[in-house]
Amino acid sequence: MVRILGYLIAVAALVGGAVWLADHPGEVTVRWLAWQVDTSVPVTILGVLAIACVAYVLLRFLAGFLGLPGRFARSRRERRQTKGTAALAGAVTALAGGDAGTARRCIKDTDKTLANPQLTHLLAAGADRAEGDLESARGHYEALLETPETELAGLRGLIEILPPDDPRVPELARRAYARAPQSPWAAEAAYAAELAAGNLEAAQAILDKARKKGVFATAEAETRTARIAMARAEAARGEGRLADAAKLARQALDLAPDDTAAALALARIHLAEGRDKKAAEVLEQQWRAAPSAALLRAYLDLWTGEDAVARAKRVRQLVADNPEHPESRFALAEALMCAEAYPEARAALAPLAGPSATAAVNGRAALTMARILAAEGADAAQQREWIERAAVALAE
Repeated sequence: MVRILGYLIAVAALVGGAVWLADHPGEVTVRWLAWQVDTSVPVTILGVLAIACVAYVLLRFLAGFLGLPGRFARSRRERRQTKGTAALAGAVTALAGGDAGTARRCIKDTDKTLANPQLTHLLAAGADRAEGDLESARGHYEALLETPETELAGLRGLIEILPPDDPRVPELARRAYARAPQSPWAAEAAYAAELAAGNLEAAQAILDKARKKGVFATAEAETRTARIAMARAEAARGEGRLADAAKLARQALDLAPDDTAAALALARIHLAEGRDKKAAEVLEQQWRAAPSAALLRAYLDLWTGEDAVARAKRVRQLVADNPEHPESRFALAEALMCAEAYPEARAALAPLAGPSATAAVNGRAALTMARILAAEGADAAQQREWIERAAVALAE
């Protein structure tokens, strides 16, 4: 609508101008050298407009001709950019799929077309890691450290491929954390480096800062705090401060109730204090939360002087609060087998050999059942049947 209105106004203006010129024709005389031209005003105006149009067309043609080299160069750059972008996409896709060979071919095309050395280093490092050539990848990551834009990517790559005990890792982790304290991986790397180096105060400071910034969720922060508490507990134990060590180990276990290592450490500290009963209580409490073979070994080590029947009673006591857990049934079956209570051992194990258990549990249960039958002196065919069942279950 606006365009139509504008068009009508322009037409009206032209018609009005033409009428006005017709009413006021006038004359124009041009003298130049020996020439004299007499004409009317409308003709003069038309002449000027014609000259202006011709000049405009000539200037546009000249500009277009002079701009040909620039347009050609721009078109060539655009084609290279398109080709480079396609090669880059191919390299990234190949790396994601683990196809290092295709990735390398695409990386070469990317390097030729985009001419971005740092991008080439980043892609080449990924290809090297896919092929297991960590030494070459290390060189590429080190090259990324030379520019601020790619430094963080280089730091992360080096931290990931270097062995944890490499002396360069702590400094790289601190450098990454200084660059990006809000990054979860950088905070984790710096925390782990300080913890491994025994710099517990520095590790706690990193953890506190990360927690305030929301880098770690509450559960993650508590797990990491528990590790620091355990490290302090081990240090206190080494210095002979057993009461402090027990307090710190208990703090770690309260923060991470499923941490079997913390429970075992606390039990060892109580044993060093001569509080065997307290150590047993810790292990029994942990069995209720997270049964494991390590807990069973530590618990039985408390009663090394007892016979097999007494140890079976101890195991019954241990598993009493979590009797249906597979580890509880395995522990009880083993103890009863050692006590030569074979029917009870088979009864404890029977639910684990049924369809409700996982294939891994089925296989382990079948092997244990074969051992019970062998200890009992059962028929060889029965033993072989359970061994075959174990093989089938473990193969799934």
